[in-house]
Amino acid sequence: MWRLAVVAAAGAQEATDGAVRLAGGNTDAGRVEVHRGQWGWICLNDEWDTAAAEVVCRQLGLRRGQATMRMDNGPGDRFFRLAQRCQGTESSLLDCHLTDAKVCTGAGGVRCTNFLQEEQPPLHVVGDLRDLLGQPMLRLACEAAPVASTSTLPPFNCRIQEEGECEGANDAPNPFLHESLNAFVFKDAMKAHLEAASARRKSVHATEMNANWRAVGVELNSSSQSQVRGVLSPLGRLLFDLDAEVIGLSGRKRGRSDLSPGARQIFTSLEAQGALELGQLQLPLGLQEEALSALGKAEGLAAARPQLPKLEQWLRQNTTLAAAVATYLGGHAMLHGYKVVHLPSKLTTKEFVAAHWHHDRTGRRLKLFIRLNDVDPAEGHPTQVALGSHRLSYYWHEEFEQSRYEDAYVQKEFSTLLLAGKKGTGYLFDTNSIHKGTPEGSQHRDVIVVEYHQAAKCSVISQLGLNLPCPSGDQRPLNWYFHLSPNGVQWHPQDLEFG
Repeated sequence: MWRLAVVAAAGAQEATDGAVRLAGGNTDAGRVEVHRGQWGWICLNDEWDTAAAEVVCRQLGLRRGQATMRMDNGPGDRFFRLAQRCQGTESSLLDCHLTDAKVCTGAGGVRCTNFLQEEQPPLHVVGDLRDLLGQPMLRLACEAAPVASTSTLPPFNCRIQEEGECEGANDAPNPFLHESLNAFVFKDAMKAHLEAASARRKSVHATEMNANWRAVGVELNSSSQSQVRGVLSPLGRLLFDLDAEVIGLSGRKRGRSDLSPGARQIFTSLEAQGALELGQLQLPLGLQEEALSALGKAEGLAAARPQLPKLEQWLRQNTTLAAAVATYLGGHAMLHGYKVVHLPSKLTTKEFVAAHWHHDRTGRRLKLFIRLNDVDPAEGHPTQVALGSHRLSYYWHEEFEQSRYEDAYVQKEFSTLLLAGKKGTGYLFDTNSIHKGTPEGSQHRDVIVVEYHQAAKCSVISQLGLNLPCPSGDQRPLNWYFHLSPNGVQWHPQDLEFG
């Protein structure tokens, strides 16, 4: 389950027949390629379903297949198709009756995960969650219930409520006009989405004074939620509801007086800009060496998921970081897991999808990056973040193409922060921000990535079976809940042994 995962890159790769790999994505999601005499990719057809994803993901060392998806055709003319459906129990994709294909109009992709629904905070829901995706006037509200034990995760009580009618002038602009195409990388794919959204905007009552309307998303300026929700896609509305505590629309973001000076500085920087440098992290001796050892001599984009007890203990004991994160996420948070990631010295946007400006299609969440080598601003493929874009509620989250943006648009609309720095330093940012990994450069980059969400969020997404990376699938799972109490940060499970 914890072995090295590698994303396919250009060039030959030795393998045995039956081996599988992902391409054109990340280490938990991408186009499936299988070795059958030589590497080839899978054509999307009716037989390509979650049972096939289960087989592929287990072969990759991940716990389950979360979903399948359509991706662009792979390189060359070597491709296969499933002649019949997998059972989901096969040990290899070759056991699923692969045959050669002559024509292919789309490649089969999968999303894998190491996270199971039963390991997330339980939900007590009044109503049917599926109604939220089909009925625009319904809204979801979740609150944490009392924790019964320090060894268990808290349940969340969720209610499905009907939105009231909007008031005020219907004078907000239509952000879905043809010129908005200039914001997107995949313009052809976006034309139909813009046309449908433009028609939907005509039936929605929205006031200009309550929001900042942009080509890709809307930033709320007041507490009038319904006017913003009406222009969002079904997943956009759901994520808007799940992010209500983070946005500050429900619950109560604890006052800054509750925080230590260090935690307050992290929290206020995140609120204002969505990203900040943390400087030297004072990591435990030997941690960085253990993380790098797990990567070995990785080539291409790769992720390892070793157990790092020193990291886990450091994360639990760093109360400054934990308090700031819990506050930012509305008081209740999950530390879902971590991984060690290698970026090679050479990258292209085809091999590394995060090289486009994008958001992570999961709404508000935080990622902590710990640098394991010096990251040069010009040559080290540093992360770049569009400051302030974390406050946007994006119009769409359903498709990959809806979340990729042109450099000219980002540079015109936002100031950007380039996150380069020394080994042993780190940075924290909200991946709802528009961001990218810099493709240009000649040096590799190695980092530890730690991921946090609002505590109920991934439980809802998992229960609905949505193809969203909440949490990112290719991590070592921790599933630690933490919240703010009068006595500071409280963790569940509480008593852990490290080492």
